[in-house]
Amino acid sequence: MSSNSPETDEPKSLTAAWIATILLIVVYVVGLLIFPPLYDAPKGDASSMVLFIGRFHPIFLHLPVGILSVLFLFELICSTRRGEQKFGEASLLMLILGSAGSVLAVFAGIMLSREGGYEGGNFSLHQTMGLLGTAGVLISLVVRLMGMARGSMELLNAYRAVYFVSFGIMGLGAHFGGNMSHGSKFLTEHAPAAVKGPMVAMEKFLLGFVEKPKVEKATPPAGPTPEVTPAPPAEVKTEVKPVAVDTGTTPPAPAPGGDEKLVFQHVILPVLTAKCNKCHSAEKAKGKLRMDTYEAAMQGGKNGKNFVAGNLKESLSIERILLPDSDDEHMPPEGKDQLTPEEIALLKWWVEQGASGTQKVKEAKFPAELQATVDGILKG
Repeated sequence: MSSNSPETDEPKSLTAAWIATILLIVVYVVGLLIFPPLYDAPKGDASSMVLFIGRFHPIFLHLPVGILSVLFLFELICSTRRGEQKFGEASLLMLILGSAGSVLAVFAGIMLSREGGYEGGNFSLHQTMGLLGTAGVLISLVVRLMGMARGSMELLNAYRAVYFVSFGIMGLGAHFGGNMSHGSKFLTEHAPAAVKGPMVAMEKFLLGFVEKPKVEKATPPAGPTPEVTPAPPAEVKTEVKPVAVDTGTTPPAPAPGGDEKLVFQHVILPVLTAKCNKCHSAEKAKGKLRMDTYEAAMQGGKNGKNFVAGNLKESLSIERILLPDSDDEHMPPEGKDQLTPEEIALLKWWVEQGASGTQKVKEAKFPAELQATVDGILKG
């Protein structure tokens, strides 16, 4: 018997599977032409229906991941002739369902991105790998059908190679999606050293392809000296002192060395990083709001001013932090790490004192009840 022919009874008709496959490919290609993926901020507002469907992306995503994960195990069994005879049709059904779920998840993800606030390297890799992985799974579906129709184990093995690679690409894409939702250290923070090193290296390698422009722009801020040097020499001394008691209109200087720590840079920003910046940073700017730099935090997002120096009532972040946990507008949202009472009091104190970006820690007069919290943050 030829090695190309699995020992099966009369091959069953694959017409329905071919029709489903062709429809999936047509929907995928035409859908991408109608709804092309965006890597920059969307222009204009998307319709409510688009955003409604888009927010199902996390739900749609888990269906194909589960099916394709089980299929991975089935295909290891089907790599033998007997396994293919026994489980080949079941694997084909799972592959079709997994492919359909992947296509659905891709388009929901593209619609979700129309909401805005999704930028950066993690998003670029998540979207690109999702698109490539889904295309690869569709190609592998075609190859499997060809292999089953011809009874060719060589084609079936080629299918498995394409499928395994595509599934791996999807897995990497899902990892970068997790970074977007939970922070870049979510998966690696508690990993064993032997595993953490290669994982971090892999992340940096892949992010290097899409983050080079951002990295170069991340460290150009000028120090405080250029702000005073243009003034006449006689006025320099009179200009320097007010900088230390800035009322919030001056951007912060880069972190100084030694004991010259700044209130925002070393006390306030760590709180925002831990509790706010998983959704409001360069990687994911929900509501067009970022709080990973002083300038961005003071600028605010599409809903208004974030922090208004000396005015708690007009500071939108303070307002939403103080809302009841049951309120839909409360921040951080339900399920996320909440600010402690001390952290809330510290943010309120900072705003009331003028929301300075250049005030030094040693010159700040923190309330006695917050000193322990401040000391803990400074110690890291």
